[in-house]
Amino acid sequence: MTAYVEYEFYANDYLNGKQNVIDEKDFSYWAFMASAEIARNTFNRIDTAAIPDEARYCCCEIAEKLCAFEKMKDDSGRILQSYGNDGETGTYMAGDMTENAVNNSIHKIIRKWLGNTGLLYCGV
Repeated sequence: MTAYVEYEFYANDYLNGKQNVIDEKDFSYWAFMASAEIARNTFNRIDTAAIPDEARYCCCEIAEKLCAFEKMKDDSGRILQSYGNDGETGTYMAGDMTENAVNNSIHKIIRKWLGNTGLLYCGV
């Protein structure tokens, strides 16, 4: 499987002047992970020889979401919300960036970009 988007598209078209969330050196990994999510939800219907722009934009947004989620985790896989060093206390987030919330967000992103393309149709 190949990624549905390259860094050049991400930097020039998707970001459109916005600050990047993913560094160029890490982009291929996150694009590949995002492409796997899209392929699973589209039943591998995207032709890699002619990837639609909707799939490319979708891939960029999912890659950013996955990367942001990973950056928020600590060594134990939990998401640290606040930390105090005088008593070595930590508060872990339970809301917006939990694994379930991220998966729900990914599905919303997929529906937003690919909902009107026919790629999500599970019939014949």
